[in-house]
Amino acid sequence: MKHHDEYDLLAVGGGTAGLVSAAGGAYLGVRSAIAEKAALGGDCLWTGCVPSKAVIASARVAHAMRDAERYGLTSAAPKHAFADVMARMRSARGIVEHHDDPQRFRDMGVDVHFGAARFLSNREVEVEGVGRLRAKRFVIATGAIPVAPPIPGLEDAGYLDHHSLFETDHLPDRVAVLGAGPIGLEMAQVMSRLGARVTVIEMADRILPKEDPDVADRLRAMLEDEGLTIRLGERVETVEITHEGKVLTTTSGNRLVTDEIFVATGRRPFLEGLDLDRAGVRVADGSVSVDAGMRTSARNIWAAGDVTGGLQFTHVADQQAKAVLRNALLPGSTKVRYDNVPWVTYTDPEIAHVGLSERDAAARGGTTFTYELDDLDRAIVDGVGRGVVKISADTRGRILGATILGAHAGELIMPIVLAKTNGLKLTQVTNTIFPYPTLVEGVKRAANEYQRRRLEGTGGRVLKKVISWLT
Repeated sequence: MKHHDEYDLLAVGGGTAGLVSAAGGAYLGVRSAIAEKAALGGDCLWTGCVPSKAVIASARVAHAMRDAERYGLTSAAPKHAFADVMARMRSARGIVEHHDDPQRFRDMGVDVHFGAARFLSNREVEVEGVGRLRAKRFVIATGAIPVAPPIPGLEDAGYLDHHSLFETDHLPDRVAVLGAGPIGLEMAQVMSRLGARVTVIEMADRILPKEDPDVADRLRAMLEDEGLTIRLGERVETVEITHEGKVLTTTSGNRLVTDEIFVATGRRPFLEGLDLDRAGVRVADGSVSVDAGMRTSARNIWAAGDVTGGLQFTHVADQQAKAVLRNALLPGSTKVRYDNVPWVTYTDPEIAHVGLSERDAAARGGTTFTYELDDLDRAIVDGVGRGVVKISADTRGRILGATILGAHAGELIMPIVLAKTNGLKLTQVTNTIFPYPTLVEGVKRAANEYQRRRLEGTGGRVLKKVISWLT
């Protein structure tokens, strides 16, 4: 007979990976539990996806009001209190929060324990305020936290990050953003559209270094046209507080005076206090080491989500947690593959990507087919013609990767993701009927470029001769 606190599966961490693991375990009929130190929902609900998209939506409306003249309307300067924008964000977050209500999981059959957990062995954890809990299997899903660079004077001057930003109700007049990755650029554009003067400082020689260079350069130009200042190839050496404000000095000798600093220079897995060594779980480069099936060095312990490093996305955490369930509770095993994982940077316009970049596809003998959205009927009438669709394929038309810069790019990428995941070729994309007029038609137009190139080759010339003989 089982002891009352002995579980078949216990998730340490109540973000996406932990919730999916525990709920899935209960659905499969095993005794499941979650140990979470704060609140269910993780980074996505509280400090990431949900609140950031809420303020992005408000900033988009503010920008549309200023830009109304482009649509034959009278432009108006948006009058708002930043506190009201944040209140709207918190209201939206509160509505979404019911998906992660502890009672909802208890109703599923999951025991929910609140308190910081630490491993005592590979079979037992101690949860602060709860006591010792035993389990046959564990899932480590403690997520990641923001990391600030070791800049002299930064801690004393104080700064915001994507955790603390959503707790404030005040938007300073001047903001310096450190880092031109997705988080930095998304929030830089939000703060700029809501009225702040924003300067982005990035050590690399371009923004979004993981994205297609051409697309990143296009987005940079668009952001600068909106009024953002972007300094590339610079690193902040010191920060000090003076009567002018917070003063940043860079390696190039530039001096920037600002009212607030927003740090977006990266995140690291959260491992503090877990005592993983007592469970025999190996850590490498600051993250929990796992194999392709998400198993750690301890045979009965798996890990999923941001704590494992790699692609730090909610949808990846979800997929990894499902693999954990399959491997921990069912015969056989499955591996997590990352070659078809899409990601989106939620600037306006958005950047969406899947698979190989244009450069990597070319290295494998692939060709990239491009369609400019400023020639697409729906984009023209909607006034969102800024952007491009790029689809890379091999000589047989098999999709290698794609990047889209444009309005709703996160939605537009999905036909390509679906086709690539299921091994469809560009010919099958072109033979699919797309509704007119829609933005997603731009995907088909890019795929049509593959067909056009084929007709320009030897096969196409032969086909044209055959048609001329027949007619």
